[in-house]
Amino acid sequence: MTKQSFELAEAEAPIVYFGVTKRSNRLVNYFLAGYFLLGLVFATFYGTWLLAAGFGGFLLVAYYSFKFAHPDHCRYQYVLSIILGLYMAQFIYQMHGMIEMHFFVFIGSALLITFQNWKLQLPMLFIVLVHHILFSYLHNAGVSWAYFSEQAYINPPTFLIHILLAMMIFLISGLCAYQLHQYHQLQLQQAEQLDVMQENAKLSIVRQKNTEAMEERNVILESIGDAFFAVDKNWAVTYWNKTAEKVLFKSKKEMLSQNLWDVFPESVDSKSYRQYHLAIRTNEAVHFEDYYEPLNRWYEISAYPSTAGLSVYFKDITDRKQINADLIESEKRYSDVFHLSPLPMWVVDLSSMKFMDVNQATVNHYGYSRDEFLTMTLKDIRPLGELSSMESILARAKSETKGIGRRQMIHCKKNGELMNMEIEFAPFRFKGMKTSIVIANDMTERLRYIKAIEQQNEKLQAISWMQSHVVRAPLARIMGLLPLFYDLQVRNKKDEEIIKYMIDSANELDEVIRNITDVTGIVPLH
Repeated sequence: MTKQSFELAEAEAPIVYFGVTKRSNRLVNYFLAGYFLLGLVFATFYGTWLLAAGFGGFLLVAYYSFKFAHPDHCRYQYVLSIILGLYMAQFIYQMHGMIEMHFFVFIGSALLITFQNWKLQLPMLFIVLVHHILFSYLHNAGVSWAYFSEQAYINPPTFLIHILLAMMIFLISGLCAYQLHQYHQLQLQQAEQLDVMQENAKLSIVRQKNTEAMEERNVILESIGDAFFAVDKNWAVTYWNKTAEKVLFKSKKEMLSQNLWDVFPESVDSKSYRQYHLAIRTNEAVHFEDYYEPLNRWYEISAYPSTAGLSVYFKDITDRKQINADLIESEKRYSDVFHLSPLPMWVVDLSSMKFMDVNQATVNHYGYSRDEFLTMTLKDIRPLGELSSMESILARAKSETKGIGRRQMIHCKKNGELMNMEIEFAPFRFKGMKTSIVIANDMTERLRYIKAIEQQNEKLQAISWMQSHVVRAPLARIMGLLPLFYDLQVRNKKDEEIIKYMIDSANELDEVIRNITDVTGIVPLH
């Protein structure tokens, strides 16, 4: 504790550093509330409601108003001392001089001890003396409203003993408050001395460990994975660890006490050069990446300025830069394949069913813009009647964590046109998220073509049935009757030729009908 804070504590009566004032104020709040309520209780005996509510309430308002106006000074505590004395006078009056009401003097005096300021006893002592002298005089004079004692007359010896006992209480309470204050003052002094001793002990320990800390620092700097070096304000190298030797191919012996830019003249006006000077100029740490052309390497660098100079940590990130470059190239290839595909393709989050990305073919085919798609879900491209089946399909798709899945679905364009789509989907990681990539193929025209073939097949099969049953039946009867003509006597050779011609024609027609039936019976869909 400083000398200034000690003097402040000594100047104020309450020892605020030990929480005395705060605890005393909390206690006083309870007592004042109790005093006010007690006044209301006493009012029930002689009907002194106006005095209990008006005067008692005024005392509360006076105390808290003064405390609010002077929260950081102990003046309000002197006001409290006066108010406690006035409450005593109120209670004596309300109870028509009941001797027990005088004990509230002792209660108030004991309560003020908690503030540890013996001077707080004086205002209350003054109120008690004035009240007792004035009201005892009026009481002995026979004034009816001057309630002081239940006795008809108070003789001087009784009054003097009463006053002396009251003053003795105030004296004892003041002495207790003073001793408590002195005790806490002693504690403050001891705390200050202890702080000084602890500070000296800490300084001694720091001095003792400085050498060890320097050695430990060197061990740490040599064991860390990053390369490290330090320079002073003149850019002379003051430290160069083993990792720096390996990364920059310069030994510690070559670097110590050498000007950094004399050893690396090719780095003058480089990004590192500008960033190091910026850190020194602004006294703020800098973090950046730089390419060192002589070694064809990339480095990640952090430089921290101090009063001694600049401390620099750096590490070779060439391999990481190459990986990032490969990743960028891979993402570009994905972008080309995705966005230049003639088939609609999109990336979807199966959990939320939200579109994460769509290609131009999807935009052209469905009629929505790309921005519209990125605010939509799979539900928005499905007809209302297909939503229930879509949920079951998605549930199965989530379980297919490997391989490619294939489904046939009905989708809806922006203009309301329905499409028969064959989709293929596979697990896909998009921007670090588990998603699915989907390729869609519009099967609407193909299915219409297949349906037309099926309808044509039905017609041809009807023709085949008609040929084999309706047309061929009369022909069969004719063919059955023609051989009978051979059994009849032929009148001439010409009739014989006609009969033979009719038989040949019937057989030929039968063969034609058979061929038609064979051709129209089956039409392959492929």
